[in-house]
Amino acid sequence: MFNRDSKKVNKMKELRLKPSRFNVFSNGEDHVKLFNSYTGEIVRFNGEHKDSLLKTLRTKEISYKENNRLVDFLVDNKFLVNSETDEFRKATAQKVASLNKDRTLNLIIMPNEDCNFRCVYCYESFEKQEMSNHTKKGIINYLKANLQRYDTLLISWFGGEPLISFNVIRELSKEMMKLCEEYNVSYLAGITTNGYNLTPEVFKELLSYQVVGYQITLDGTKETHDQSRIGKHGEETYETIMENLIKMKEVDNENFQVILRSNLSQETFPVMYDFIDNMKTHFVEDPRFSLHFVSVLNLKGEQNANIHLCNTKELFPFYNYAQNQGFNFDFYKQNLQPGGSECYASNPNSFVIGSDGMIYKCTVAFDNPYNHVGDLTEDGEMNLYHDRLYLWLSGGENEDSSCTRCYFRPSCRGNACPLERIESNQTPCPPIKTNIKRYLDIVEEDMVYEG
Repeated sequence: MFNRDSKKVNKMKELRLKPSRFNVFSNGEDHVKLFNSYTGEIVRFNGEHKDSLLKTLRTKEISYKENNRLVDFLVDNKFLVNSETDEFRKATAQKVASLNKDRTLNLIIMPNEDCNFRCVYCYESFEKQEMSNHTKKGIINYLKANLQRYDTLLISWFGGEPLISFNVIRELSKEMMKLCEEYNVSYLAGITTNGYNLTPEVFKELLSYQVVGYQITLDGTKETHDQSRIGKHGEETYETIMENLIKMKEVDNENFQVILRSNLSQETFPVMYDFIDNMKTHFVEDPRFSLHFVSVLNLKGEQNANIHLCNTKELFPFYNYAQNQGFNFDFYKQNLQPGGSECYASNPNSFVIGSDGMIYKCTVAFDNPYNHVGDLTEDGEMNLYHDRLYLWLSGGENEDSSCTRCYFRPSCRGNACPLERIESNQTPCPPIKTNIKRYLDIVEEDMVYEG
């Protein structure tokens, strides 16, 4: 709740104000949720305050002469700014400051580029196998030479399916954690896995390697999942994954988070309410487990003809139903923060390391030559192809006029998907911006204004 005495506004005798161009609001029947992408803050205005707020926000310029509790609050929280403020420059300065402050090295490591599944919509070719010894040595030697420049090492295990080469994860994790301790660098890890090999023994060992973030996919009910997420040799996979997930829940550790992802197509739509009911039975009371719905995308341009694609906006009836069943979607608030919808591929401190030492920026375009930005040698040198690398690091808010004046600019910074810009020369907009009011409706506000 907002306490007016907790903040003060330094007011001139007369101040001319304007609504921030980074404001957006969702107008409900009895309330308004107001969001600002520069601050990432969401405030709810109920009842009598709703009309006053809307009137204020729809005024192009406000002449402030005397005490006004609502205006004080909006100025304090940057929903109203000085009429002479250049918010474009503010957004640019915010991005520069974040780059200067960012001392996190983000490595997405592929222990194996093969997989034990053959999902019908998968975009990977599975031509490469387990990580070579020279690549493992290259990673460790690279960290020995560069880790001291960072405060945090963030490792994301990816594939293929990373857990079919758990031996690589085990070996590298031990060495990387040892180096972080030596250099006084924080260590954190996550994994994207199909969950089939995530047995209780493997899970507990992963926790010992500080792997605390998990993304695991279930495509609807057993019937639809086993039709789309098929084992390499045609086996059904749903029951094994569910058994592993339920056993994860039994582990007495509060420091891990599991995102249960569902890739939705028209084929899975009819069963999604049943899926949500099933997930409620097992996970709704455990805050470590969250639901995440994603439209199946044509990621490799040759999607299975039997898969019918859908739009993100079609997912919200399922979000609303799941929320009514008790699921919380506040993890989406991270995408609303400054830089929260900026793709990792645009980060100069982020690299994807393939099993053979090839260096990429993106995890969904391995066959695109623009994505091959370098190679890692055994002695730890990253031989980077800078002309390709710069394609991923440029083209954002300061070069794309469509992004420069966008209300969502501070959140995605024109870099929601560098791949889309590279391949099609189109301005990439994240789904959360395209459906901003719907997302505001399903996340909790940061505070409620009470006057």
